[in-house]
Amino acid sequence: MHLTSIKATNFRIFGDGNAAPGLDWTLNPGMNILVGENDAGKTAIVDAIRHLLWTTSFEATRLTEQDFHVQDGQRVATLSISGVLRGLNETQEAALLDWLTLETDGTSSLHLTVSARWVPPTPKRRGRVETEARSGANGSGPELASTVREMIRATYLRPLRDAENELRPGRASRLSQILAAHPLTAGQKESDFNKDQPDAVPQTLVGIMAAAQHRMSGHKVISEVEKSINSGYLDKFAFAGDTLAASIRLATELALTPILERFELSLLPPGDHPDVRRPRGLGYNNVLFMATELVLLRDNDELALLLIEEPEAHLHPQLQDRVMALLDGSATDGGNAVQVVMTTHSPSLVAGAPIESMTLVVGGRTFRLDQETTALEAADYAYLRRFLESSRANLFFARGVAIVEGPGEALLLPAIARACGRDFSKHGVSVVNVGDVGLYHYARILQRKDGVSLPLPVACITDLDVVPNEATYVPKKKKKKFLADFSKDDLTKRRESRTMRAEGGSTKVCVSGHWTLEYDMAHSDCAKLMHVAVGLAVQAKANDGHLAADEVEAGVVELEKSWEGIEASDQTREARACQIYRPLFAKKASKAVTAQFAAALLESGKYGQGVALFNALPPYLQDALIHLTGPFGDKAP
Repeated sequence: MHLTSIKATNFRIFGDGNAAPGLDWTLNPGMNILVGENDAGKTAIVDAIRHLLWTTSFEATRLTEQDFHVQDGQRVATLSISGVLRGLNETQEAALLDWLTLETDGTSSLHLTVSARWVPPTPKRRGRVETEARSGANGSGPELASTVREMIRATYLRPLRDAENELRPGRASRLSQILAAHPLTAGQKESDFNKDQPDAVPQTLVGIMAAAQHRMSGHKVISEVEKSINSGYLDKFAFAGDTLAASIRLATELALTPILERFELSLLPPGDHPDVRRPRGLGYNNVLFMATELVLLRDNDELALLLIEEPEAHLHPQLQDRVMALLDGSATDGGNAVQVVMTTHSPSLVAGAPIESMTLVVGGRTFRLDQETTALEAADYAYLRRFLESSRANLFFARGVAIVEGPGEALLLPAIARACGRDFSKHGVSVVNVGDVGLYHYARILQRKDGVSLPLPVACITDLDVVPNEATYVPKKKKKKFLADFSKDDLTKRRESRTMRAEGGSTKVCVSGHWTLEYDMAHSDCAKLMHVAVGLAVQAKANDGHLAADEVEAGVVELEKSWEGIEASDQTREARACQIYRPLFAKKASKAVTAQFAAALLESGKYGQGVALFNALPPYLQDALIHLTGPFGDKAP
């Protein structure tokens, strides 16, 4: 049995589907990962499931006034949460027969609907929420009985959970609940201890405790103290004809629940004797808690659904990878599989997860990333599964994404944006470097087969790779490479092929005007910046990759002086750009180091700022910045 869909209207961030989108999310039977920025609606989805199914921890899940959606400054009066459970086995169908719905394909499913109404306060009565939970399509079936509730509770691991405290002994402790729900605990409630045969070893937990009680009460220390209390004091307090006596016993009542509440679970200390108590870190205690919950989920006939918020809490990246592997394995373990719904903000954890299991949540809207809904092809999923790592997984948590093809772009683009007054960090834009061949695999990850645009701009920045005729230092080959090799139509088709292969929805492809990023920057009104940056990179490479601060300062003075001569010459813009770019082509300077120097030079403010710098940029970079951060003056998307 698993949850196949969850819907909600007028619940927190989710509206009625008109002014604000409602929740309509289809789940996988196994792993489901909710990703997205803060306050996008991930926790609201988890809480909607909790209100629909309730949880095994028996904590309060009552709806409050704050759960009702606010529209145009007014809180709505009603809300609804519904879901469908499918894949019931024969035992589950028999137990839930009166509440099931027969589907058109002949299978049975359990439809659940929770409806709530907010009743405002009056002078004589406090405000309240009236709720009703029913089965059947559209909530038209019988009300949910306790029989149903006990079979469909989800297991919930809250964010910022105190795993160590959850596993300590205490009244209604989580560990005692887990132990009580385990199938093997069913026969442990009765005592099988026989006082007439005290040496016989009991087999039940209550029997073992009764045997311990019997032996303790007969111990010399216990019996003597008990005798002293009774004969030395209580007898003297008693009135004639009354008996006043006491008995020293174990504090635990001889019943299963109090016994289970005395247990605790802790990790053994590494390298020490197992009886030596030593506290362990929060991360490993968190892992222990997850493992304990999974034991219960995999070993009963009820709904095996784990709701877990931020499983990365207190875990270092390598341990996050291990946890992701464990959860993914639990979700794909054949007939013993656990359905998992998790929220996360961890790129490390997401990088180790199947993309098909992810759902991007943006502004209260859900976008599944499976093959049926995205524009990705099967080969793209295979590629991304191999090469998606944590720095690239940042794209799932951004408000905008710049996909670039090299370290130079990844270093220089944020610096350009910051100098233009459009700091990427303030706009929530992530720069994802996918290398020379990865752009088209990543470009379609946020595009939809149905043509719906995500409210999340993506700019793919790529090179046209047409060599200027003035770059005589580039060897000529049979394959078209130089500008002279292309007709006007050829150039148009080349640009269109790069654009159309990846553009769609909110994804825009920005193709360089000429050759590469560095060349196009040198061809633009940022030529002085690139001349100085490339020159410093040449000096750095000649000096084993390092320049001291005074060497950089002297280099800038020298290069700015040489720029005066270049600027005064009668070179064409193309010839000048080819001259600046030549050391990069000849590998006498690193593109990444050049970008580092260019970024540092931009920080100085001497090479342009704000709108003036924006206007000096190559047009395709202007387009990218506008798409990612909004219009500049009269230039709009």
